[in-house]
Amino acid sequence: MKSKLEDLLEAGKFSFLNENYDEAIKYFQKILKKDSQNAETYYNLGIVYEAKNMLKEAKEAFNKTLEINPKYKLAEEHLAKLVGE
Repeated sequence: MKSKLEDLLEAGKFSFLNENYDEAIKYFQKILKKDSQNAETYYNLGIVYEAKNMLKEAKEAFNKTLEINPKYKLAEEHLAKLVGE
């Protein structure tokens, strides 16, 4: 059986795919209240912020992802793209 956090992560991703960005952010923030060291959630939050053109927040989320997991390649790539802009 999946954990509640995994369910929230899936719900957040689903919301993002349906362009319900604010709803996705709420799901991801709920996860981070319970697990503040969840790199995947910070990464997904960064993606949502990037989609909303909230670049400062996106950079912060990708930086936090890399702080928790320095080998998170996708976060590194997104951050490099944002910094390069």
